[in-house]
Amino acid sequence: MENFISLNEWLNEQKSEPTYGCVMMDGKIPDWKEKHTAGIDPKDVYIKPYDESFGIEDNPHVTVIYGIHEDEIDPEIIHDVIQNEMKPVTVTIDNISMFPGEEYEVVKYDVPVTDQLKKYRERFEKNFPNTQKFPEYHPHMTLAYVKPGQGQKYVKQLEEPFEVTFDKGVYSFHDDEGESVRKQHVFPKEDE
Repeated sequence: MENFISLNEWLNEQKSEPTYGCVMMDGKIPDWKEKHTAGIDPKDVYIKPYDESFGIEDNPHVTVIYGIHEDEIDPEIIHDVIQNEMKPVTVTIDNISMFPGEEYEVVKYDVPVTDQLKKYRERFEKNFPNTQKFPEYHPHMTLAYVKPGQGQKYVKQLEEPFEVTFDKGVYSFHDDEGESVRKQHVFPKEDE
C-alpha cells in the first residue's frame, strides 16, 4: 500500500487549467443585429456545444487585453484602473477581415490601433500578471465565429465606414464557482 495517497493529497496534485480575465471596452452600435451581424449566414456559424462564447456576437466590444491571471489579482484592482485611468475611445471602422483557424474562423471588424488603446493595453500587460499567446495586438470587434473555410467570403472594405465610441470599460473574469462575471464602468461623457 505504499502508493496509496489520500483524497486530499490527490486533489492537491491535480492541476487545473488556468482561468484568464479579460479587459474590454463595449461600444454602442445602433442596429447591431439588423445591420452588422444579420449578413452572417446561419449555415456558416460555428457552434460549440455547452460553450456560449462562440456563434454570432451579441455584444460589440474591443478587447484591450486577454490573459490576466485571475487567481493572482483582486478584480477590484483591475476595475479601479478601468474606472480611474480609462476614457472613451472613438474609432472609424472601414473593413471586415478574418482570423483563420482549423476549428473555426473569426469574422471581425478591424479596430485601428490608437495611441489610447496601446496605452491601456501596456498598462495592464506591464503591471499585472498575464499570459499572452499572440505577440502583436490586433484590436477588433468580433462579428461571428464561423466554420473553417467560411470566413473569407465576408472579408471586404465597407462602402460606408462608420464611427463607434467604446464608452464602457469591462473586466470579465470568473467567480469562485467558475461562473463568468462582468464588472463594468460607464465612462462619464467629456462634458460631465
